[in-house]
Amino acid sequence: MRATNDEITWRAGSTGSYPLCGLLFCRCGARFCRSSSPASKREYLSVCGCRLWPLDADNIERLVRAEAVSRAPGAATLGGSMKPPEALSHLYSRIEVGGTVDDVRFVRRM
Repeated sequence: MRATNDEITWRAGSTGSYPLCGLLFCRCGARFCRSSSPASKREYLSVCGCRLWPLDADNIERLVRAEAVSRAPGAATLGGSMKPPEALSHLYSRIEVGGTVDDVRFVRRM
């Protein structure tokens, strides 16, 4: 069953423990939203059809955090003055994911 646009908007607005909501996009431009699998695994899901499987939240968040720390040490860590989601949104306007979790493009804020 596919999610509707209203469901996507609601999920994207309910970030909770999903710090990449609002920043994470498919290469086609569709937004990823928070999701979970029956095994209670945190995931990011896009219903655009480009990806066959959702992104594992822990894996993509770890990759993004490593990139953020390499760009601005201290900004994306808990010891910094900003919380990680705030730090990420200051560094990047969007994070685009292609066909695999390793195919990530970081679009920096100007």
